[in-house]
Amino acid sequence: MSLRLPFAIALAALTLTPAVAHASPVNATDFDASVPHDDLDLTTRDGISRLDERVRTKVRQMCANGGRDSASVRLERECRDSALAATAPAIRVAIVNARLDRVRLAQTETASPAATPGA
Repeated sequence: MSLRLPFAIALAALTLTPAVAHASPVNATDFDASVPHDDLDLTTRDGISRLDERVRTKVRQMCANGGRDSASVRLERECRDSALAATAPAIRVAIVNARLDRVRLAQTETASPAATPGA
């Protein structure tokens, strides 16, 4: 299973002049990336922590613009913040679905006759 995380990421491949340094990026791009998590147990803190790290790594990769000037650093930080905020609902849904799946599995498992008192 792979979590599809929509990002509204503003990557800056533009030249900034002091007059427009605080303007929105001209070429904002939407990205859609997959973050695999079928090997994680999202019903545990460890699984959630690992998913969070995978998402943060993917966001850092997608938002990296290679610039070292203050405007590029600011745009990269804004991109990461925006992407993480945009992915938060999808992560919450994946966690809730994992918990619901665990509850459904527990409800459908039948107890063995030896484990049932009086059987």
